[in-house]
Amino acid sequence: AQAQTRSDEIVVTANRRETALQQVPIAVTPVTAELIQNADIRDIQDLSLVTPSLQFNVSENETSATGRIRGIGTQGSNPGLESAVGVFVDGVYRARNGVALTDLGELSQIEVLRGPQGTLFGRNTSAGLINITTAAPDMTGFHFGGDATFGDYNEQRISGYVTGPLIDNRLAYRLFAVSSKR
Repeated sequence: AQAQTRSDEIVVTANRRETALQQVPIAVTPVTAELIQNADIRDIQDLSLVTPSLQFNVSENETSATGRIRGIGTQGSNPGLESAVGVFVDGVYRARNGVALTDLGELSQIEVLRGPQGTLFGRNTSAGLINITTAAPDMTGFHFGGDATFGDYNEQRISGYVTGPLIDNRLAYRLFAVSSKR
């Protein structure tokens, strides 16, 4: 999931610590930062493009979205029910899948874990979970970038980021902003 190491080994945090993908006894679909950029993944609903076992059903609106892994998930769009697919962003559980359907910003890695994950992650993760890690601030130098997208039905999306050190090797910042309308 993370950027590949020198030995072309994919490192994941599926068992709550950095481990080589080959050594993890969990069914994991890692999505690297390079794949995120190439597939233009902006939110977790876009993950279904690169993860065949993941589906998102949006009924009335995005806040009532429910995820399914291998066809297993919470049925219906009752706001009182938590999804059987847990979503963690930087280790923080999101009670509603729809909350994570917004633009996630600069991402470092995404892991889709299939099957029950309650032992390590707790909460309501009986179908699996999506573990998202956003990009960390850059301690070494100042960097910035941006993206603009225009599409049908007057779609306009402009995003940008800036990152750099405040105090060398001690404190850094990352700022991401996006404007999207259609």
